[in-house]
Amino acid sequence: MKMLWVDNDSYFGPDRRRKLGGLRVRERRRYNCAGHPPPLSTALRQLRMRILDARGPAAATLSDRAYAVASLADAQGEHDAAHELSTFAAAALRGRNQDMRSVLYLDLDRVHAAMNTA
Repeated sequence: MKMLWVDNDSYFGPDRRRKLGGLRVRERRRYNCAGHPPPLSTALRQLRMRILDARGPAAATLSDRAYAVASLADAQGEHDAAHELSTFAAAALRGRNQDMRSVLYLDLDRVHAAMNTA
């Protein structure tokens, strides 16, 4: 089964839409932004760049993105990395009120170490 991936401002992760045939009533999507999933290494680099703004409301966004990258890692057979990414996502969410960037960088290094293809 071919997995499609969505990467835009409001959502990052697997395409959850079902193919129901045709448009739905009051369809609001202007274009289909689903495509092939990125390589795991690319998703991890993008996640590393988002750590720079990981404070306040952006911490929740980083956490959501980390959970999506964890599902991508799991789909690609990197189960240990997926587990470490889930731990990373929980740590990112805890960093909502404090500066956790140094801890997050170390956690992301641990994700890279857990990868089989690193």
